[in-house]
Amino acid sequence: MTTSKAANPGPDSDDPPSYQEQRDDPDEVQQPGVFIMDGLFIHHESVNSAPLYQPSRVIHAQGEATHTIDLERLDNRVRTLADGSPSVSMHKKHIYTLQHFPPLYPVDLQCSMVSASNRGLGKVTLKRSPFPHSGYRASRTPPDRPDKYRSAANEIFFVVKEKRGVFEWFDADEAVVATQDDGEGRHMLLVSVPLSRKNLDGLLALWCLWLWHVHISILRQSTGWSDFKRIMSRPTSVNNYTGFAGKGPLM
Repeated sequence: MTTSKAANPGPDSDDPPSYQEQRDDPDEVQQPGVFIMDGLFIHHESVNSAPLYQPSRVIHAQGEATHTIDLERLDNRVRTLADGSPSVSMHKKHIYTLQHFPPLYPVDLQCSMVSASNRGLGKVTLKRSPFPHSGYRASRTPPDRPDKYRSAANEIFFVVKEKRGVFEWFDADEAVVATQDDGEGRHMLLVSVPLSRKNLDGLLALWCLWLWHVHISILRQSTGWSDFKRIMSRPTSVNNYTGFAGKGPLM
């Protein structure tokens, strides 16, 4: 935990944090907003705002040798000191471990995320949606310890589908909850509905897992060293997802 009297929410701004106080309440409702991935941080609304989440590695700088990435939530808390001045403390909380392993078979997918505590979603696995459905499905899977997470196994958490080059995120009721936007050279997730803290944390962790999977899929489908250098030279953005469609579908 770090504490300072003068808030310093990010590397490019002296403005106070977007969310000045965050309680660790999984049911607390979070309003819609735009989340932006910028290197090692995820910001809310602007890269000049306080970072709210931090992967342990820059996702788009990873090769196939990396198999796990941790995701932390950065809770900024503001309190007033005796002299009336504000004191800002940042609490880092490990919320998920993302896992991406080489496929066992050509059509297999070894992507999952596991919450660090029972306040999270447990284990969520990303797989292709079964025929005749399109897209990918993130489902809560049976835990290694049956008593650890008592919620229903294989419950659909989110579905991601591509529509005219844009990825949309649907909930279990097939309602759009978020849209991915990569048009300004940065990855952005536009969350369009209120979500509980628990589900927002899970959605952003899943988004990170998805971006990681897309990145690895592009690396696997690159045709040579020039493709590899071109991809790796853009660590914060994978522009135009439809550009590699001709090389085969995402695994």
